[in-house]
Amino acid sequence: MSDEKSRELEARLRVVIDRYGDRLTPEELEEVRKALEANLDAAHALRSIRLGNWDEPFSVFKPIRRRRV
Repeated sequence: MSDEKSRELEARLRVVIDRYGDRLTPEELEEVRKALEANLDAAHALRSIRLGNWDEPFSVFKPIRRRRV
C-alpha cells in the first residue's frame, strides 16, 4: 500500500473512530477498515482512467419485444 493511500485510509478510519468508536468492537472496527480499504482501491482504480470530452457513458441496448397473444 502506498504512503498516500495509507494516510488516506488512516484519516478516514480516524473519522469513523471519532464518531462511532465507542459503539464498535475491535472486530467490527477491523471490518470497517477492510471495507474502507476496498472502497479506496476502487476509487483509485476509477481515478486512474482518463476520459476525454468525447467519451460517452457505456450503454447496453435491450430491445423491447412485444408478447405474442
